[in-house]
Amino acid sequence: MSLFKSINKRYNWLVKVSFDRKTGFYRYKRFGHNVYIRQPRHYLKERDLLWTCENLFYKHYLPAEGDVVIDLGAGYGEESTYIAENTSGVKYIGVEAQPVIYECLANTYRDLGENFIASPYVITDAETVKFVSHYSYASVGEIPEGYIDVPTIKWSDFLKKYNIEKIDLLKMNIEGAEKEIVSSINDFSIVKRFAVSCHDFRANNNEGEWYRTKDIVVKALEDNGYKIKTFSYGINWADDWIYAER
Repeated sequence: MSLFKSINKRYNWLVKVSFDRKTGFYRYKRFGHNVYIRQPRHYLKERDLLWTCENLFYKHYLPAEGDVVIDLGAGYGEESTYIAENTSGVKYIGVEAQPVIYECLANTYRDLGENFIASPYVITDAETVKFVSHYSYASVGEIPEGYIDVPTIKWSDFLKKYNIEKIDLLKMNIEGAEKEIVSSINDFSIVKRFAVSCHDFRANNNEGEWYRTKDIVVKALEDNGYKIKTFSYGINWADDWIYAER
């Protein structure tokens, strides 16, 4: 990392990130809304957020009024502030199972309003899932055995809990578990579009074959009538995203 980039990062942490005594988390403003984060170094520059939203997450479809968006692996909720800034009347359910990140997300959504709902579940048929603190989001697959119990829910029960009858966009970035989600959906008719982060780049980085998901996800969606669009930016993690619509 260059000296300039290092200085710039520390400038952002000091000037743009503040400690919120009420919640015990740090926060910064994005599009006029608070984004709560675990520590200052998780600050995300606006230009980086705009690039991913405009070139990956919402490149092919920007949710509109009356839409329902399910965001699996919603993180701190930065992408949700983009939706709040650029459209209105969207029901946005952000799912984040890592307990500390979920609490930050819930605080971010509290600022965004009642249309933004934070959900703390791992969507799975398994009765028990355990996470590891220092792995943050990457708490699935070929990693050390977890020790933090997190709540689980089956896909069908998740739909019932949140009264979901249609999904205009199902976005997911869940560190390899995307292949399990697409295999657990028994009724694709309610899902109009997918934006999915596959994780072959992690398998290619020798992090484990668990993360090799792209072919599995693409086949499952094509078998259910979706047309696939891929990305080609020459950036391994970005090029592993796919968009699907029918």
